[in-house]
Amino acid sequence: MSTDEILIIGTDPPCPRCDYLKQVVVDIVNDLHLSVPVRHIGYTSEEAHQLAKAEGLVPGTAKDVAKKLGIAMDWPAILNMIDTAGLTESSSGPPQCCPSAAARWTPELDDALRPCEVQALRAGIMMTPVLVINGNSVHQGCVPDADQTRNWIKSAYTQASEGNRRSIETEIEVLGTGCKKCDTLYDNVLIAIDSLGGAEGCSVKKRTDIGYFRKMGVAVTPGLIIRGQIVSTGRVLTPDQIVVHLESIL
Repeated sequence: MSTDEILIIGTDPPCPRCDYLKQVVVDIVNDLHLSVPVRHIGYTSEEAHQLAKAEGLVPGTAKDVAKKLGIAMDWPAILNMIDTAGLTESSSGPPQCCPSAAARWTPELDDALRPCEVQALRAGIMMTPVLVINGNSVHQGCVPDADQTRNWIKSAYTQASEGNRRSIETEIEVLGTGCKKCDTLYDNVLIAIDSLGGAEGCSVKKRTDIGYFRKMGVAVTPGLIIRGQIVSTGRVLTPDQIVVHLESIL
């Protein structure tokens, strides 16, 4: 796998969520006039397994998460939601057209699969769809916000030549009870900041109060919060992955 590319890890053939995410990414790349290849790879591929293994996970789908953790899901209703999405009503008869996979995605589909998404890391699963930028998984489990996706891509490919010194007026919080994973995440945050040439105005705080975890909505530690927004829970991001998130706010 080349690091100078964008990958969408999903089902093969692509499901509506995977296909829609790829469409969003391609549109953003074209709009930014970037020469960056965008590829879809199946979650059962060796390439996907290697990417997941780097984060201590295995690639899988919402069904894999539900099966492993015993989450009750109304799969017939979800399949019906997919089958009927994107169909256009005809005044003279039944719905017309054969929508593409991407056209069958709706926000409601992500909402229906949310119980699996929020538990995926506890199951040890990198849940599809997964967005990988320059070899780093930046989002998994649902279709990310388009503006945030644009920021990730823009920061990865249009800011590389702006110099190393950055100014980030923000607070970064590492939530954890002091375990090895929590300490490693904290160290990785410092490495990420240092790789940016240092970040003026950037404060890094350790949070160990379980009550604070609940207040912020972090159920599984370690947790990483940037500017009050949860970036990750239950996994140790690499310095490169943290850099992607930091650069998206510059």
